[in-house]
Amino acid sequence: MNYLLRCYRAGREIIKSSAREAFVNSIASRPVAHLLFAAAGVAVMVAAFLRGNYLLGLVCGIVYAGVAFALLLLLARSRTPGGGVSVARVAFVAVLAVPVGYVMAFPSYPDVQIFIDKQATERKARGELAAVFASDPAYRDLSVTSVQLKVVNISVRGVLGTRADLDRLRSRIAAECPALGECLLHWEVALRDSGQRLSGLDRDLCQDAWFPEKRKGRIVVRLESPEIER
Repeated sequence: MNYLLRCYRAGREIIKSSAREAFVNSIASRPVAHLLFAAAGVAVMVAAFLRGNYLLGLVCGIVYAGVAFALLLLLARSRTPGGGVSVARVAFVAVLAVPVGYVMAFPSYPDVQIFIDKQATERKARGELAAVFASDPAYRDLSVTSVQLKVVNISVRGVLGTRADLDRLRSRIAAECPALGECLLHWEVALRDSGQRLSGLDRDLCQDAWFPEKRKGRIVVRLESPEIER
């Protein structure tokens, strides 16, 4: 009888120990699983943002990240109250995510493609100008801004030393920045030696500011003060 009692107690202790160990392992594994899911979710959202930003700019990147977050939230809610996973919910999210992700990554609508091409042109043009500016200390005070209208408009702003620096820069842009051929180039530059400030489209400045004898009165050459029409 005592032997059976000892066996019963020993078995009960073994069961308690096993249950306690299983409970601890379950509790310990959940934070790890949650951490892995969170890390994967952040990676997906970052990838979505970068892709959207690359294709259509910052706003599109934010929208892409928002869509990715919504899909991840649906996936996170596929867990059942008992701690399991609903296969039907996971399958639904997967069926929804695959076409949505493909359309986001590779949009093929003609109207959207126009904006994607503009974004690519703007990005390439800014990169080419940045490379030219970085190659010569004379251009260190120049900056570039851009805006997409019917075509991409690129504006170069800042200060140059002399008219010769400006002519040299224009020559380099013509030779080294082919993407600017698809853009409208604007100048807002001041010449340090003469105090002149030239403002306007490159094609107009080429006719007027570079050749004073052909001025047609449509370019404003701004001195430090006041502005005058020439």
